[in-house]
Amino acid sequence: MDGFCSTGKEMKKRGGTPEIGQFNLRMKRDTTIFAQDLKVDISGTEIPYDTSHIYTGEIYGEKGTLSHGSVVEGKFEGFIQTYQGTYYVEPAERYLNDKDVPFHSVIYHEDDINYPHKYGPEGGCADHSVFDRMKRFQASAVEDSTEEVSLDPMLLRRKRMAQAEKNTCQLFIQTDHLFFKYYKTREAVIAQISSHVKAIDAIYQGTDFMGIRNISFMVKRIRINTTSDERDRLNPFRFANIGVEKFLELNSEQNHDDYCLAYVFTDRDFDDGVLGLAWVGAPAGSSGGICEKSKLYSDGKKKSLNTGIITVQNYASHVPPKVSHITFAHEVGHNFGSPHDSGTECTPGESKSQDKKEKGNYIMYARATSGDKLNNNKFSSCSVRNISQVLEKKRGNCFVESGQPICGNGLVEPGEECDCGYSDQCRDQCCYDANQPDNKKCKLKPNKVCSPSQGPCCTPECSYKGRNEKCRDESECAHQGMCNGVTAMCPTSEPKANFTACHGETQVCLNGGCSGSICEKYGLEVCTCASQDGKDETELCHVCCMEKMNPNTCSSTGSERLARFFNKKVTTLPAGSPCNDFKGYCDVFMKCRLVDADGPLARLKKAIFNPELYENIAEWIVAHWWAVLLMGIALIMLMAGFIKICSVHTPSSNPKLPPPKPLPGTLKRRRAQQQAASQVQHQSQHPHSQHPAHGAHGAHGAGQRPANRQQAPRQAQPQRHHRQTRENYQMGQMRR
Repeated sequence: MDGFCSTGKEMKKRGGTPEIGQFNLRMKRDTTIFAQDLKVDISGTEIPYDTSHIYTGEIYGEKGTLSHGSVVEGKFEGFIQTYQGTYYVEPAERYLNDKDVPFHSVIYHEDDINYPHKYGPEGGCADHSVFDRMKRFQASAVEDSTEEVSLDPMLLRRKRMAQAEKNTCQLFIQTDHLFFKYYKTREAVIAQISSHVKAIDAIYQGTDFMGIRNISFMVKRIRINTTSDERDRLNPFRFANIGVEKFLELNSEQNHDDYCLAYVFTDRDFDDGVLGLAWVGAPAGSSGGICEKSKLYSDGKKKSLNTGIITVQNYASHVPPKVSHITFAHEVGHNFGSPHDSGTECTPGESKSQDKKEKGNYIMYARATSGDKLNNNKFSSCSVRNISQVLEKKRGNCFVESGQPICGNGLVEPGEECDCGYSDQCRDQCCYDANQPDNKKCKLKPNKVCSPSQGPCCTPECSYKGRNEKCRDESECAHQGMCNGVTAMCPTSEPKANFTACHGETQVCLNGGCSGSICEKYGLEVCTCASQDGKDETELCHVCCMEKMNPNTCSSTGSERLARFFNKKVTTLPAGSPCNDFKGYCDVFMKCRLVDADGPLARLKKAIFNPELYENIAEWIVAHWWAVLLMGIALIMLMAGFIKICSVHTPSSNPKLPPPKPLPGTLKRRRAQQQAASQVQHQSQHPHSQHPAHGAHGAHGAGQRPANRQQAPRQAQPQRHHRQTRENYQMGQMRR
């Protein structure tokens, strides 16, 4: 079905989202995402697999747009990047419990999505303590991979020339049984893999890493664990309750030397809203990241640290595709050598300058981003520097050459005049198909002016359409596109007047795009209402404006200060927007929910180990030394008294010490028993006792006199109670 056209449905505007009109998609089979020698492993069995259900293309006649997706069971699923933003198409069953709805799919704009950092304090990434542990482990490699370093200028030049063509990172993608359980079919699982790889491919290809360009990704191997693998003891991911760090470790324990990166996709709800985790790459001195080989580490195990993991579930809810795509790009950024952005240069969203703040933060920012700012899908200069160093050092170890333009894929690429596909697909009378000889294929036929494959302003008769023929529908900020009669491409639409309200009157049009704030319509600047003493907390989720260069005038559109502009009409931010100076998010009830970036344990740690606390204590001790001295003396006296009091009740094996005193509360019956036992012992030792004396037993033995013979009176001995053994005491009472 290379080169087919798909038409979108007409939908009404909802919640300020740009209106969804018709999408005429010109798409072709995507041969760039999967390697020619792709291996697909289903539950441990390698099978030949057809990826012909994966398509890529553009909106017909709109150069610079991108569409990508899959057709499974006759239904399209994927994304469409337009001049007005990105739209997503998904099966309705993922969001609607009612199976009897009259439609099979839902389509929505990216502005309708809750962005990733709503899901966790670190934007879906693990906290700093996890990264600190990972960094220490990366430095614990027992084996050192040493590289031969040559200083020969000729060899260095050849190496750089060879690396210049190596710009494709080959991937090994695994999915666990929970991921398969959610998406249900092999085709749907592979479609998700393709969608994620295509999304990050567009981001990385569009970034210039200090002279290293066109970085792309290609899937070399896929392993799909089906639901039957849940009972397979050889499956390391079979258990349901696995923490995010352990899950990454299980992936790293496999040997991934044949791949640039190896990822596992899952459908697990990890703690703290974590959506992904990956090892951070470095140019030297530490293991991990792209092209890393399996090594022996201090824990006695061999691991491959060119790995990462992604989950599509968060707080028991499905993660929208854009959120998951951003997470994937973020985690791969770690593999490429970028830590989280920091510093004023690379975190413009934290800047006091309103111009910088409006552009938002970058992909590798650790905390909240709204997702719709200029910088949100870009790498910062800090990330570019870090990534370029790693690429310069490592890409020659495992990157491969990218594919060249392919005649027959339905897209007019550099070096091609036209492209109508192969002979069994081409219905174009103006262009030679891809089965023709090299000197003809993908070229215009003689005396043909244009080809419909070049754009919507070319007729099937190979001539340009007349002037003022429509080639693009009207949008909120641009008029309908009209052909100019001299090119096949649809010219850029005439923009509507600047400051035309759009996006539910929360923004205005600027140069044909809905990109400005409604504040600019009245000569004001957009600002963020922050919580202050005595200020209404409900305003935190309002659109707020201020006078130029005067932050003290920041007020809600419904305030008295701005009444002359907005007539006290309150304009609220979309649900999921950052609020309170990027410290929280607006919920559906327009309440600003603050995000705790540290958590209770971190706050407790800071409270206990706060240096300022100990400085204050030291100052107090110096000023009140006499009180400290008195407290010390009192403590010593208290301890001495405690020891003295308790010693009289403590049993001892020393026979010279008096017996221990029973603790108060001893039963009277026990005391009577003690007294009776003492009297019996006293009578047994009395000289006039009628019982035989101690030691008279066995008096009839040889050489001894009868025991009943009158004995001489003995000298009186002092009476002494025999001490009971230690085991005869229990809780201050004597055993019988």
